Amino acid sequence: MARSVTVKFNDKLYNATYNETTDEYEVELTAPETGGIYNAQISCVDGDTTNTTDIDIRILKQEQIKITTDDTYMYIFDYKDFTVKDVVELSNYEINIDEETNANTTVNVLKKTTAKSNDIVMIKENAEIKYWGIIQEIQNENGSKLYQYIIKYITNMFNQNVILNQNIVTTNDIEEGYYRIHSKLNYNFVFDVLNNSQEAGANLQVYEINNSNAQKFKITKRTDGTYKIANIRSGKVADVLGATFVNGTNVQMWDDTDNAAQKWTFTKRDNNSYSIYLAATNFVIDLTSANASNGGNIEIWEYVEGSTQELWILEKIDEEIIRYEGIEDYIAEQINKNFINNEDILMNRDYLEIRVKTHTKLDVSVSTIVDVQNDIYNLHTFMTNCTQNYNITYNVFLENKKLVIEIENKEIKKELIDVNAQPISNYTEVFETDVVSKVVVIAKDGSRYTLYLKTDRTTTEDMLDENRAEGKTEVVYAENIEDAKQKALDTFKGNAYNHNVTFDYYDREIKVGTPITIKTKESLIYDTYISAVTKQKGSKFYKYTCGNIRIGFIDKLKKERKNK
Repeated sequence: MARSVTVKFNDKLYNATYNETTDEYEVELTAPETGGIYNAQISCVDGDTTNTTDIDIRILKQEQIKITTDDTYMYIFDYKDFTVKDVVELSNYEINIDEETNANTTVNVLKKTTAKSNDIVMIKENAEIKYWGIIQEIQNENGSKLYQYIIKYITNMFNQNVILNQNIVTTNDIEEGYYRIHSKLNYNFVFDVLNNSQEAGANLQVYEINNSNAQKFKITKRTDGTYKIANIRSGKVADVLGATFVNGTNVQMWDDTDNAAQKWTFTKRDNNSYSIYLAATNFVIDLTSANASNGGNIEIWEYVEGSTQELWILEKIDEEIIRYEGIEDYIAEQINKNFINNEDILMNRDYLEIRVKTHTKLDVSVSTIVDVQNDIYNLHTFMTNCTQNYNITYNVFLENKKLVIEIENKEIKKELIDVNAQPISNYTEVFETDVVSKVVVIAKDGSRYTLYLKTDRTTTEDMLDENRAEGKTEVVYAENIEDAKQKALDTFKGNAYNHNVTFDYYDREIKVGTPITIKTKESLIYDTYISAVTKQKGSKFYKYTCGNIRIGFIDKLKKERKNK
């Protein structure tokens, strides 16, 4: 019989006790908090002999005890400073979170409060946060004690038109970001890399605006407080040729070596123009010709007060963040610029904190995602479209008296919904029959791009492809021709063979945005996602809407034959 038995489990050592009745060694282990398969090492020592063996122990996850009540409370926060204005018990409510129609949530309150439009509300049921929203209006009929709150989902706080890219910098300190650098002599001429070259030694010149990557630069602050000016295509930085600091020395693009010839500072001269100094010198970037023209050379010259050819206007082009950092970063930038760090401080909401958890780089422009008119678009619509097209989610919670919004590209675990097997009622399908099989994209410069749909729902650029699908032609607009293919693909994605499904699910909560697979009564299987959820107080049923279901051609033919 072994003299001693020890068990090493979850990084702790236990001594086993011998039970004479059972002739076995027994030990009581402390289970870890997280369930799973854990390894235990058992060592038996008998004199000079030690035997060791490993076994796997399965730890079951402990079921949480959930105490439920009928109590539902709504917290009302002031939209300016986020102080709590009131806490009210709800007599009735109908929560609607709708990605497609942006439906209202209605809440009935038997108490007059100081709540106003744009105030933020949080609904808690059984101590669990069910909903964040923003008040649209409060209605009261004939002076009764019942007040009806009309509320939109929380992301509607960003339901505001914003300006796309027309962001002329006027601040004393230059923020890091993407820029076009315009000549003060003639705004239509900007920094340009000769022939859009990616080679070290490429000349830096001015050229008429053509929206090419040769004219877009990322300005980044170095650790010593100076800046580097890098072309977004090549990554090369503005550099004084040969590090020769004399009047008339050319400025070129070169590999970033962090030397003195590549370090720049910005000094504001008037409302919106700057001198760009070679750091620690009196030399500034200068347009050699007194008249801006295509190919005008950029050199360094000693600063001369009043010389317009030494002045530059900085246009921040945030749209490039989508391509080079991520669409989540672009959304965060727009929220920060318009709602947190706005130059109009009365518009700022200091209690907001935006966190970016993922970085999805996309070769698209804002106009491929949302309707842009005269460089103006709606930020909330843009955010919602990013959810539908690119799985961008917005998680809202409280932390340290801040309203935190996390932006993340989140592939949510897919749910399986079997209409026949699960407690589902009021199942409805609404089919669409219009098919777009050809998309013509017209760009701002007049160029065109055409994409065709094939019968297997892939695409082709070949007009004579024998597998082309029949249907109608859609003509759409793209700001840039490089965005044309994505614009055409997005048109196909949201168009052909769609249908919506609505159903009631008993006592089953599924979050908006969750991808699901539906098995219908005809045993057809569709992939879709939850685009809207409605929940009434006191009801055990959740009403769901599924959007953007793409039905295959064979499935559609089956449906049509069944209806004949």
